[in-house]
Amino acid sequence: MNSSETPDVTRIQNEPEIIAEERVDKGEEGESKWSASFVDFTKKLTQFPTPEEKITFGLKFMRETISQEGSPRFREFWESRRLVLPLFKENINTAIRSKLWNEYVDLTVEARRLKEILEEQSAFAIEQIDLAIQSIDNDLVNFETLLAQSSDLNFQDAPQSIQSKIATYQQMQKELNLLNALASRLNSLRKEIIKTDMRIRFKTKFFKRLSELGDRIFPRRKALIEQVSLEFEKDVERFISKHFKDDEIIGAPYYALREEIKAFQWTAKVLTLSSPVFSRTRLRMSECWDKVKVLEKEHKKVLLEKKQASSESCAAILKKIEDLKTRNESLSLRDLDKEIDQILAEMRAIYLDREDIRSMRDSLSQLRIPHLEAQEKKAKELEEEEKEKLRIRKEKLTATKDQITELAQKGSTLDLDTFVVRFKAIEADIAALEISKLERQQIERQLRPLKDIMADKKENSLMNLSDDDRKMLENYRIVLQQKKERRQEIKELVDSYRKTLGSSGLDFEKAFQLRELLDVEKERLDKANAAIEEIEQKIAKL
Repeated sequence: MNSSETPDVTRIQNEPEIIAEERVDKGEEGESKWSASFVDFTKKLTQFPTPEEKITFGLKFMRETISQEGSPRFREFWESRRLVLPLFKENINTAIRSKLWNEYVDLTVEARRLKEILEEQSAFAIEQIDLAIQSIDNDLVNFETLLAQSSDLNFQDAPQSIQSKIATYQQMQKELNLLNALASRLNSLRKEIIKTDMRIRFKTKFFKRLSELGDRIFPRRKALIEQVSLEFEKDVERFISKHFKDDEIIGAPYYALREEIKAFQWTAKVLTLSSPVFSRTRLRMSECWDKVKVLEKEHKKVLLEKKQASSESCAAILKKIEDLKTRNESLSLRDLDKEIDQILAEMRAIYLDREDIRSMRDSLSQLRIPHLEAQEKKAKELEEEEKEKLRIRKEKLTATKDQITELAQKGSTLDLDTFVVRFKAIEADIAALEISKLERQQIERQLRPLKDIMADKKENSLMNLSDDDRKMLENYRIVLQQKKERRQEIKELVDSYRKTLGSSGLDFEKAFQLRELLDVEKERLDKANAAIEEIEQKIAKL
């Protein structure tokens, strides 16, 4: 067996010094009581008959102390190691001793390695805790700046009774929220320090720093809580004294006070109140709530009675509505509306429940739907007809414009009679069109070139007339002018007779004579018009 397999007696003799050194490292944890498992271990260790069994049992316990879940129990490990070490000096089989010794050494190495890892973790945790404490300290130094930067709280659901003091509550609660956040961080750090493995002197140092920070947070927080609690309790009592007198509710309807109580209860949860004030105000609000519920119950009872009365009253109305339904198809919308107005007037004359009114109004509205749908259908049909007329008018207008363009292009090749016939046809089509004034003006502008062509053709025709035809044409024009002058005289005479007849100062005989004269002149006027038209036709032929 080589030296690595056999325990060195010198090493075994020096182990107590190593153990003492480890105990010095762990001694800062204080003289805490041994755990029940360690006490049980020490009792059972002496009960084994052979050293091999004692060492095996000791090694098993040592392994459990550093392999359990959570923090290793180093103090118990080093103590159990100290108790196991002397057992190697007893009379043990060499091979067994070598095996057990190697396991003993491996556990010691593992414990020291584990201790180093935990110390590194502890150092990192200490560093992070130190940074967190510094952060709280910085926030306290810059407290006013943080307070100014914090957003306003939402108090839109607060009671109407305290709307004038919302700004006061806003300022106090903003500061309280910031202090609450700092206090929460402080308590979280305290718990973190308690459960973090580190030396006692570090924990003591951290707890001292936390205590100093707490002295800057908690008294200020307590004073603010007392202030906001006092203000809120005063507002609650003021609200109760204003609206609740013994068992009576005054100053507002019960449903408004019900919502106000809910708002007070909501505000009590938003504000940071002391426990006594929170309990007292909640109890006071509960008492007011009970009074409101009693009044609400009475109100519901009255409503139920009214509803029953309404059900009896609306039976006759419903009968009339059913009768109107049966006659609905035979009525026009105007007649139906008259019938509906009569029923509505009768409904307004009696008490009816709101739900009954709504239901009957809905029923009456349903009666109008078929008529409204028919009107809408007819309106759509008219709209379609109008669209069709518009389409046809546009087509006719386009066709007329095309005819004008075509006649303008071919006008020079046509004789005067053909040109005049086609021009008159276009004018007739334009007269039949239903177009706007602007469109008519546009067409008139397009007709001007055609009129110029027709005038040119007429001038050319006159130039080509014989001397007899020209002389006859001149005579026709003279006669035409004379007949037009005569027609004008007849028109003036007819207008004079009409004005005289229109006056109220004539007797019956005079009026009768004027009527006969007027009829004669009208007959002469018709003959004059016919003669003028005949001469114009002859002139047109020439």
